[in-house]
Amino acid sequence: MAPQVRWFGWVILLAVSAMMQGGEQARAQTLNEGWNVLEGKFKGGPEGLARGFTKGAKVDPNDKTHLEAIDLLAKVHTYGVYLRKLEMKPNEIAKEFDTFATLVDKDIARDPQGMQAFAELFRDRVRVHALEVLQFPKALPIHKLHNARVLAKIAKLGQPELADTLIAVLKDPQQNDGVRYYMLQGLATLMPQLPPPLQAKCAGALVEFLEQKKGPGQNATPEEIEGFHVFRRAAVRALAKVRTPAIDDKVRPALVLAQFAGNDARIQPPPRIDERVEAAIGLARMHSPKDKQYQADYAAGQIAKCLGALAQEAESERANKEIRTHPWKILAARLEEALADLKKNNDKNNYVVQIVDRGTQLLHKIINGAQINANEQTWWSSPQSDPPSKELFQGSADSAIKPGQPSEPEK
Repeated sequence: MAPQVRWFGWVILLAVSAMMQGGEQARAQTLNEGWNVLEGKFKGGPEGLARGFTKGAKVDPNDKTHLEAIDLLAKVHTYGVYLRKLEMKPNEIAKEFDTFATLVDKDIARDPQGMQAFAELFRDRVRVHALEVLQFPKALPIHKLHNARVLAKIAKLGQPELADTLIAVLKDPQQNDGVRYYMLQGLATLMPQLPPPLQAKCAGALVEFLEQKKGPGQNATPEEIEGFHVFRRAAVRALAKVRTPAIDDKVRPALVLAQFAGNDARIQPPPRIDERVEAAIGLARMHSPKDKQYQADYAAGQIAKCLGALAQEAESERANKEIRTHPWKILAARLEEALADLKKNNDKNNYVVQIVDRGTQLLHKIINGAQINANEQTWWSSPQSDPPSKELFQGSADSAIKPGQPSEPEK
């Protein structure tokens, strides 16, 4: 079974099996009143106004009827799956999310400037009401999973307040990993749009999350192990959006990424190649001229170790055309783009330039499906590829990478 199929099943398993705890809390009336009440409020004038706004009609932020219509539309998309008991109808929750995604990806994206007033009001009300469902004790895990996906989707619209919401849900012990996965997706989308102080806050939450997240137990099934790696990869991908090597002495995004890219022994279970590539992409794009302790050549050295592992695994599957565990050409193309940024920001560093030039040639072979000979595969893990510097942050011994055992081969 393909990894993506196994992962989807893992998320649904988490969502359906998670036990939600906690006492009854006061929530918006409509969640307690039922669908008929919400539908009754929405039908007629508010619905017509809301549908008009999604097609480009102008919104007046000072008109209470406009605000009410947008608020009710947000409730329909968030409360609806719970109030209408859509879990009882095959594929209805998926259809509801597709409708919401079309609104965000097509209707609003069609004219971002013209739709700006609507988008800003709508995204805020969606954020508020999706969070209400996530914290509502009577909502089933599948209802919460839908609203987690909704929050991840509205990250595309940008909103500083959404960062705090995503972090709060990520840290909420009452949520399951299916919900947290979509919080990580949302953070990856939102991060580049945030001002530096909020980026730093998100980076701190992601570093803490990756350092504390425990792996699956010894008796875990292959699906659970697969799910864990995909889940952790989402966290690495989100952290890779940070461009600042260190926020402070304790929060050092570049070090976490270097540990993944270089397969540090402290990362358990060992990272898969897709996790390592995501980390290498983020590490290649780190850039902070004011940080005099950060040593880009050491970062490039960990990217070199990732390149060697990528070459070996990609070549192994190239020779066995019946096995495909990862989209090698896509991974190689994305890493190639990141290496170009690394060279641009460090064009005076001879070691970095050497690694980038040689790495680019290697990635071209993967992209073109060409053979990678044994010497080329092993060079990346030999002392010849080691960087001049001995740690990622000068004078910080704990920022040296200690290579561990490679991850188990995927089947």
